[in-house]
Amino acid sequence: MSMAPSSCPPGCLLLLMVLQLPKMDSAARFDVIGPQEPVVALVGADAELPCRLSPNVSAERMELRWFRRTRSPAVLLYRDGREREAEQAAEYRGRATLVTHGLRAGRAALRIRGVRASDDGEYRCFFRDGDSYEEAVVHLKAAALGSDPHISMGVQESGQVQLECTSSGWYPEPRVQWRTPKGEDFPSTSESSNPNEEGLFTVAASLVFRDNSVENMSCSIQNILLGQEKEVEISIPAPFLPRLMTPWMVAVAIFLVVFGLLTIGSVFLTWRLYKERSRMRKSEFGSKEKLLEELNCKKATLHAVDVTLDQDTAHPHLFVYEDSKSVRLEDSRQTLPDRPERFDSWPCVLGRETFTSGRHYWEVEVGDRTDWAVGVCRESVVKKGFDPMTPENGFWAVELYGDGYWALTTLRTPLSLLGTPRRVGIFLDYDAGDISFYNMADGFPIYTFPRLSFSGPLRPFFCLWSYDKKPLTICPIGNRSERVTVGADIQDLSQGIPLSPLGEVPASGDPDTLHSKLIPTSSSQRTP
Repeated sequence: MSMAPSSCPPGCLLLLMVLQLPKMDSAARFDVIGPQEPVVALVGADAELPCRLSPNVSAERMELRWFRRTRSPAVLLYRDGREREAEQAAEYRGRATLVTHGLRAGRAALRIRGVRASDDGEYRCFFRDGDSYEEAVVHLKAAALGSDPHISMGVQESGQVQLECTSSGWYPEPRVQWRTPKGEDFPSTSESSNPNEEGLFTVAASLVFRDNSVENMSCSIQNILLGQEKEVEISIPAPFLPRLMTPWMVAVAIFLVVFGLLTIGSVFLTWRLYKERSRMRKSEFGSKEKLLEELNCKKATLHAVDVTLDQDTAHPHLFVYEDSKSVRLEDSRQTLPDRPERFDSWPCVLGRETFTSGRHYWEVEVGDRTDWAVGVCRESVVKKGFDPMTPENGFWAVELYGDGYWALTTLRTPLSLLGTPRRVGIFLDYDAGDISFYNMADGFPIYTFPRLSFSGPLRPFFCLWSYDKKPLTICPIGNRSERVTVGADIQDLSQGIPLSPLGEVPASGDPDTLHSKLIPTSSSQRTP
């Protein structure tokens, strides 16, 4: 016999509620809530991915698991009050930890140290308490701002100007945009973007155009996720303009020349005139060639400086000649005073000259030797230890290392050169904040650092990285015959031959002979 609910006494209703308690307890007692927006983190920095319980019950005795596509192996597992490294994925060991100070209030965060591009993606925050469990999704967006763009320039056989913009170290894949100073956008003729082993993208975009009115062009590389960009501008010099003549312009010019010659008159007169002009052109060519050489010399010597080497800054493996114009790198170490201004790790030497204003220019003959660096640095740079040679540390330089040319920016910038430089011109405009390098074989720019604001003295500097009997030569401009030679008599320093610290004597050397010595620059001396 059934009883209607309305006729059930109060004791009956209480009994029914007690019977329902196990069912209520078996249901989930909490929810897990993650952030609605993705967490954005720079590559190399730390990131925290938060999640929390609702209501804010304590999670100290719960199991907390962070995972990606599968629950095991986990990004992080927290159980019985401690992290369980045995069930953690190898790529996160030592990098992923749990922020525990909010567990009592139901808050937890996964901290990832040194974010990588491969960390980008979806993460799941999973809480378990007995038979109850819930999870939430958190998105991590990795981002990296790459190196300063570099533009190389050339002219195709058709007369069109070709620009190539390169940069490395970007994530996610960036966007490249060409534009004129007036804001006119140009689409890239070709573009490539390739990730390296760390997942960071190197981009290369080419632009081919024939517009003679374009005097400046900029390349902008944009990280859409960060809303930031890096931009560099290049000027198209006047010497390119004559090479921009189109085929029909050449044809018109030839027709006008031929028409002018036909109007002269007779074939005999034309022949005599041709002979006479040929003789005059040969004479004028020799005169013009000498005149151009004189003009170039005057232009170069206008700001030329005679650089000498400061032996007090030379690394103990660098042997400086008596005239302070030449230096050689050897595997024996000199016993020299441990001066504050002396390099003790990088095999470098500074020029004696200091620049605090004005314009200065010098050239370095690199020939076909490998592994060198030349440029400018602050007088106050750290000379002890292996501080990176970057603008932040006071170095502005280009180098050839292995098979590649590089600008020593914060993240080294690869240089795509149209030709192999055998002589490098270095121009410093202190007041304008300009440091530029040129390939003197064709006069094309190698690299120009972004405009700077200098403070304090600057000095030339030179480094040698590996053995090569062919020297570096600093060539004074003008008719002077002095030369500064930087040679190498040591195996490749990058292949494991250590430079002894100051004050130590190499095991292979005689301590009585490893003294500071000045090497004479006799013309009969054999080149190392």
